[in-house]
Amino acid sequence: MAMTSLREISLGLISENEVRQKLTSVFVESIILTNKFEIDLVSKDVLEALGYALGELKGRNISSLNHEINLQNLLLNNLNRGFFEEIVVALNNAQHRHVMFSISGFYLGVVSDINGYIILKVKNLDKVREHNTKLEHDREELDNFIYRAAHDIRGPLATMRGLINLMKLRKDDSEINMMLGMLDASASRLDERLFKLLYLAESNEAEVPSGDLKFSSLETSLRETLVQNCPLEEIDLHFKAQQAGARGMHEHLVQSLLNNILLYIVSLPKCNAASIVFHCSSTSEGISVDIQSEGFQIEYKLRQALRQKTSLYSELLIFPSLINYYAARKIALSLNAELRISFLGEDIQEMNVLIPFHAAGA
Repeated sequence: MAMTSLREISLGLISENEVRQKLTSVFVESIILTNKFEIDLVSKDVLEALGYALGELKGRNISSLNHEINLQNLLLNNLNRGFFEEIVVALNNAQHRHVMFSISGFYLGVVSDINGYIILKVKNLDKVREHNTKLEHDREELDNFIYRAAHDIRGPLATMRGLINLMKLRKDDSEINMMLGMLDASASRLDERLFKLLYLAESNEAEVPSGDLKFSSLETSLRETLVQNCPLEEIDLHFKAQQAGARGMHEHLVQSLLNNILLYIVSLPKCNAASIVFHCSSTSEGISVDIQSEGFQIEYKLRQALRQKTSLYSELLIFPSLINYYAARKIALSLNAELRISFLGEDIQEMNVLIPFHAAGA
């Protein structure tokens, strides 16, 4: 009985062409060259950074991406050990402008393999700098929040410590009840601040799969929230939907998002006959929810705060009454949703939420 060779077995499992097609999904941020330094495959992210389609680069020598230096010789010299670590080079994009990349390279197979490939791992340094800039901005926001939080929390704590010292120095118990009342009030303020910070931190914590979203379930959830937080006779709630629902949505998070918007609205002072309208519709990109409220007083400083796009936690310390609005914004970010707000008067506001379909459930 004839023995089957390993090569015959491997060819039966996967073809060379299939291997080549899968290389860029395995080697992201990569350019794959033949042993003659001709471009064979380029990962999608690198193509986007250079502004080319694969067909425009395939078969071209790597040196065609920089006319100032001989990239082939540079790579060949660095590959004399079979691999090399980061070197910085400029590659020309489709607009003939330099894009700076950090490149590492190695042979796929032995150096002498005439059918082998050269794998170049490339990092777009402009993207790296952009990412680092964002990290620095986030770090500054975090530092600013920590500074504000420390001062915000130290206020009630200082009051509590001062009252405790007074209680230790008292000559009699005539003022004990007053001191205990002040101590309790400071403890309550501290507890409220910590509760709101925890509420915001946990507002989108649930890990739930995407699935079907029924607009009737949204309406039920909103009406239950309203019943639990406000007398029904004080607010007129309308819910409209053009379709029965949508697929590819995190129902729990969408409900939480809209419930927090509702709670934000009803937390505002009522000045006239109050009404809230939710209008849901399904689009080709996701679901759109238009919300209009009337009869809720919105002070100028609150309108200014609602237009800000800075750190949610820092804003919460300044405007703790907007806890539910900030929670809604945080949930919207986790859903890649766009949340917009506009004001038509001191007691009229409009909001729009566009929630995209989740890729896993679309």
